Amino acid sequence: MIAAIAQRLDDNVAALKLVGGAVEFQNAAETNPTATPAAYVIPLEENPGPGAAVSIVIQRIAASVGVILVVRNVSDPKGAAAQGDMESLRAAVKAQLLGWQPTDAYDPLERGRSGLLAFRDGHMWWQDVYTTAYYDRSVL
Repeated sequence: MIAAIAQRLDDNVAALKLVGGAVEFQNAAETNPTATPAAYVIPLEENPGPGAAVSIVIQRIAASVGVILVVRNVSDPKGAAAQGDMESLRAAVKAQLLGWQPTDAYDPLERGRSGLLAFRDGHMWWQDVYTTAYYDRSVL
């Protein structure tokens, strides 16, 4: 699912100059992205519901994915320009993900919590969380 989301953003959000996963996010968090605007798609949580046991166990798993966006705009030292860039980028990402189904095994994506992660070195870091669910089944 993570790879499918990253590929959709890479293919359909023209403003993005870089799309990566957890490893690329870790590297960028330690220094800064090599290009901006950037997006990093990372798994956040999986929360299994109660299992329905007969001869097999079936559980609905609620999953959340973080889409971390980074913009850089040094033209305005107070951050208003970066905020405007971030709002545009978030709208483009939301247009591609909200209601989209990564595969038939997953529910369509919905929005979760969002928030500012950091504002450092002229880079604004924001995370939007998208949620979905799928079913896990035991194999006998």
